[in-house]
Amino acid sequence: MKKIRRLVTAAISAAMIFSMNIPVHALTEGEAFDEFMEQEFIELMESDYMTMHFTVRDYRKMGITKPEPIIGTVSWDDYEENVKEGNETLDQLKSFDYDKLNEEQQHDYDAYYFYTERAIELNSYPYFDWYFMPGEGLIDNLPTNFTEFVFYEKQDIDDYLKVLESVSDLIDQALEVTDKQVKAGYFMTDSALDSTLDAIDKFVTRTDDNPLIVIFEENVDAFAGLSDAEKADYKNRNKEILMNSYIPAYNRAASQLETYRGTRKADTPICDLEDGKEFYTAKVKSKMSDDITLENAEKLVTSYVKTEISNLISLVYSVRDQSIFDEEIELGDPTEILQYHEKNMSAYPEGPTVKYKASYLDPAVASDSIVAYYLEPAIDDIENNVVKINGDNVGNKNELYSTLAHEGFPGHLYQITWYLSTNPAKLRNSLSLIGYTEGWAMYAEDDAWSYSPLSEKTKEYLRIDTSLSYAINAVADIGVNGLGWTANDLKKYLVNLGLTDDMAQDLYDFVLDTPGVIIPYGAGLSRFMTLRSQAKAALGDEFDLKEFNTVLLTYGNRPFTSVEKDVRKWMGEKGAADLPDIDGLIPDTQPRTASPLLYAGGAAAAAVLILIGIIMIRKARKSDPFA
Repeated sequence: MKKIRRLVTAAISAAMIFSMNIPVHALTEGEAFDEFMEQEFIELMESDYMTMHFTVRDYRKMGITKPEPIIGTVSWDDYEENVKEGNETLDQLKSFDYDKLNEEQQHDYDAYYFYTERAIELNSYPYFDWYFMPGEGLIDNLPTNFTEFVFYEKQDIDDYLKVLESVSDLIDQALEVTDKQVKAGYFMTDSALDSTLDAIDKFVTRTDDNPLIVIFEENVDAFAGLSDAEKADYKNRNKEILMNSYIPAYNRAASQLETYRGTRKADTPICDLEDGKEFYTAKVKSKMSDDITLENAEKLVTSYVKTEISNLISLVYSVRDQSIFDEEIELGDPTEILQYHEKNMSAYPEGPTVKYKASYLDPAVASDSIVAYYLEPAIDDIENNVVKINGDNVGNKNELYSTLAHEGFPGHLYQITWYLSTNPAKLRNSLSLIGYTEGWAMYAEDDAWSYSPLSEKTKEYLRIDTSLSYAINAVADIGVNGLGWTANDLKKYLVNLGLTDDMAQDLYDFVLDTPGVIIPYGAGLSRFMTLRSQAKAALGDEFDLKEFNTVLLTYGNRPFTSVEKDVRKWMGEKGAADLPDIDGLIPDTQPRTASPLLYAGGAAAAAVLILIGIIMIRKARKSDPFA
């Protein structure tokens, strides 16, 4: 049976939870459904050690039998089995009378049903499940499993070493799957391969100071109750496994992957591969947490982009002093910034009291594609939270401020702990609906500029800079990988929006190398911001941002069809008409071109530089560092 694993590679192979038959006759429909969800959770925890270890602290108290401590397994046969068991799960869900479930259970049902449908679709295209992609693949994510591994009891140290030793087998299994894909004509681009090989080299060249040695030894030394002899033994075993098993497996991967160079023809987007458009459509639905066509996805995000370009042009024409673009937040270290965010959340419902630690990643395990990540807490220990920052990808205090809004307050840390504090069904925490989670974090990041200590125009510029560029990256991804845009098509798209095309080729290459990675951020943001604009337009002075945010948060990460339904219900309770149509809300007029700005002089001339800078290659900020 295939499982969700904490070790997540591409979006397919680690994306399934499946059901077991449980007796429901003596229970009410609601009680039977709760029992079903509880059994699904327990089965998931018992099917994969790493998932269990990172999800719960006290597994015994939850009636969970600890599974074998290994990192996980992969095989070609998994995909067909996943589809079969996924359909069985849908049949189990369909057996419940939806109308007899309460509102919370209906949301659980909808989230699990949507998640399983997406997983079935993705598992239907095994040739696209590339285990060694940069950022979201094994090489970048494996070390995080060990650097973030917590020792709750002594047995955890022994389990850790068994898991570490099992990595070699997993790498070999993943290489077998990759070889089958390559022989069928499916592989990542050469530049994506270069990124993966660079990540391998960066890791294996660190020996005595390797973070998997340094951090393990720090954790062993800090663990109470071990004798000096026990500590020395653990340290020696860890180093031996790393040097004689783990690193050699990475080197084997590098050697084999290099032989696949040139497999993917240059400038070939996903949609040009056999079954590529069908796979990419399924991927976009999963990444957006939305049942949507590629054409409608592009239209949705482009509508948001047009609105923000209009805002940007209005801002730039109002600027008289270009120094606003150099203004920087005067806050201290990451903890101080998180505290500042936490104190300025009047537009959000009160969350639980939590602790948090923000620190910088060791460069050897810091993926070049990641800005930062939030490590979700165990569901029975939500008080303790961790944020990690890739210092190489955060250029100044303004970027650190927005990054910590995304990862901390009012972003991932707040949203996840707020929802967990409502005591939801345990399984819900394991259903990754990334369009919602990353969309929320981008929405929170966008809002965080409103209470920053900067001047009004600087705040607005920085807000647009971050949000617009992520949205444009998302449109480029959909256009290139889903709709078949060429680099020249992307240039024309940018120019028609009134933007410079200077970055078009770099943007094209970026989305070609990392298909789907940025979509949850730009498209998820567009979805939330569009809903807010629609609600404000319909409610006028009756619109209350705190109430609206509460509606978005209630029932946790879920498909946007559910979010939109909840917003409609809230608006109806306030006596409002239905949500206005997107086309009626967002201007669909021909956008201005950038060329008139060249002749305006002064601040308008500076707009050209701003519009050039707005098209940036955006990197991921993740709520789940293993995804």
